[in-house]
Amino acid sequence: MRVTESIVFRQATHDIGQLRSSLFDLQRQGSTGQKFHGIGDEPTAAERIRLLREAKEATIHYGKNITRSRTQLEAADSALGEATNLVIRAKEIALQTATETISAEERTIVAEEIASLYQSMLGLANTEAAGEFIFGGYQTQTAPFQTNGTYIGDSGVKEVEVGPNARQIVNVSGERAFTVAGGLDVFGEIDGLYQALLNNDIPAIQASLDTMDVAATQLSNARTDAGLKLNQLDVASGVRDRLEDSLGKEESQLLDIDPVEVFLELNATSKALDNAIRVSQKVTSTSLLGM
Repeated sequence: MRVTESIVFRQATHDIGQLRSSLFDLQRQGSTGQKFHGIGDEPTAAERIRLLREAKEATIHYGKNITRSRTQLEAADSALGEATNLVIRAKEIALQTATETISAEERTIVAEEIASLYQSMLGLANTEAAGEFIFGGYQTQTAPFQTNGTYIGDSGVKEVEVGPNARQIVNVSGERAFTVAGGLDVFGEIDGLYQALLNNDIPAIQASLDTMDVAATQLSNARTDAGLKLNQLDVASGVRDRLEDSLGKEESQLLDIDPVEVFLELNATSKALDNAIRVSQKVTSTSLLGM
């Protein structure tokens, strides 16, 4: 084998090794859909992908917090809306029975509806959602209102993570919605109307008209608070969704192959390998003939 042929042969052999390695890598990419297999292949990209996946895990956590909190705030919004309607109905009853044309017996009969209304209000104040009592502050495993309307929850303000370095208050204060902490004791006023009806106390019934208006406003304000927090959650959810999408796209750019590009490169590499093999075979044949 001449010196020139020897150089060509060594180059062809080197090219064959390189091309076979490239072909194997392209075939692996085609089968897995990923640009590299392990950290050792692309350490910088692999580390970035690790960080991206950690960030994506965090967005999943934020999403669960948002979903759970939305469920509870929607339940609060619904309960407070129903509670407001109950107070409005109580005022209607007070208005109907605050005149001399209603007999004491009739007031006693109507009082039963107020008693039923009171029980319904108690159920709403002890609403549960996502496995928790939603109006008890931090006291989420115990009904916050006793049967006599006494509040045994606390003033806890619940916050959850909804994004990177972002927290949001996600509970409505049952204390402020239903008790004197919000301005008026809703249960006390309803019970007061009940007692006034039983006692045929017309002045007390008439006085309840104004207090029922105050109670309705108090409950309505609490519902507005729930609505505002729901709107804030919607904003946080949108931000979270965009963040998750951005992280996914960046990971895909780093890791996922372009199938068309890999297919074309695979064909080109395969042809180059065939050509290198032919060159090697030709040099070998020429060398053997010259011996």
